[in-house]
Amino acid sequence: MSYRELRNFCEQMRALGYHRIISMENFRRPNFELVADILYWLALKYDPNTDISDNIDEERHRVEFIKQVTTLFVSKARLKINPKRLYMADVYAVQEILKISTFLYKAQISSPAEEDEVHDFSLPSKLSNIKSHKVLAQEITDLATRLYDQLGKEDEVRIAREKALQFLQNVSRSGNSQSEQSYIQICIQTILKQQEQSIQDMSKYVSGLEREQKQIEEKIKRKTKELEQAEKRLKGMTSVKPAYQEEYDRQEYELEKLYQIYVEKFRNLVYLEHVLDAQNKQQEIQQKKKDQVLQGFKGAIEQAEIIDLRGRDDDGNDDQLEQLGDDSRLQSSNQEKRNNEFMRQQHGGFNKQQMDEDGEVDDIDDLSGGENEEEEEEEDDDGIENLDDDGEDADF
Repeated sequence: MSYRELRNFCEQMRALGYHRIISMENFRRPNFELVADILYWLALKYDPNTDISDNIDEERHRVEFIKQVTTLFVSKARLKINPKRLYMADVYAVQEILKISTFLYKAQISSPAEEDEVHDFSLPSKLSNIKSHKVLAQEITDLATRLYDQLGKEDEVRIAREKALQFLQNVSRSGNSQSEQSYIQICIQTILKQQEQSIQDMSKYVSGLEREQKQIEEKIKRKTKELEQAEKRLKGMTSVKPAYQEEYDRQEYELEKLYQIYVEKFRNLVYLEHVLDAQNKQQEIQQKKKDQVLQGFKGAIEQAEIIDLRGRDDDGNDDQLEQLGDDSRLQSSNQEKRNNEFMRQQHGGFNKQQMDEDGEVDDIDDLSGGENEEEEEEEDDDGIENLDDDGEDADF
């Protein structure tokens, strides 16, 4: 809400004949009683026959009052009014009341010549321009509203007109009569008093503005002094170096070095863990391959031994058993040689560590071969004992 709008509102209400003197200071704070009084007066001025309750003691009464006034001007005058702003009863409420006062003020100051010019219009034969039709419709509505307002004021205007005509007739007949002159003086004095009162109100308002201006200037000066002191204090604090600043810089530099060392060691540790995991995986794969090869060799050896044992079951004398034992030893030694040669051929491309592991595998084979030889010797001894028992039975 600008100062010009507030001033125009005060002047319009004064021109419309509002019974109270409105100052621009009245709307600095919410004043619902004044706003309600103005709205009630404008509603009666617009429609004297309207039925609006002026009870605003409670909240529901105030809400009902705002609804009735808004409905009146929206339905009959086609004015867009925001009831929320009216209920606020502050500077923003003046914007909504200004719409009503402007509407009534224009209706009051309109001359008959302008009305004749407005009435002299003709609708075009072809409806080509929609905007012009909207303007014409708005003008028709405004004219109808203005005519209705003027007809509603006819009773009051007739009485005032008759009084004015009678007063003029009396003045023209009697010439310089004392009663008419005294009446004119009384009217002039009343007008002068009203103007003096308005001047006093304006002077009070101006003095209030000057007082507020001085207070604001004092606040500005005080704030500028505080700002200058704060700037000086800030400059002094920035120029003075704290006592612990050197130690803080040194500790910060050492911390940066330690952090760099930590990052480097952590990176190396992560890399070494990665390499260790890769080597462990590779060793597991190699160990699995070796286990598979050893299992294959063991299966082949066991199958060959089973075949040899089945072939020796048909021999019955001691010579054949001894020969069979010698042959089995020779065969096992030959089998070990063949296994060693096969291992060398299969693992010829391994490195030194792998050759050491192959030597361990050969030792395992030797141990298994030695165990097999002991088992064969035990079997030969059992066979010889069985032959001796057969011979004794035959002698018997």
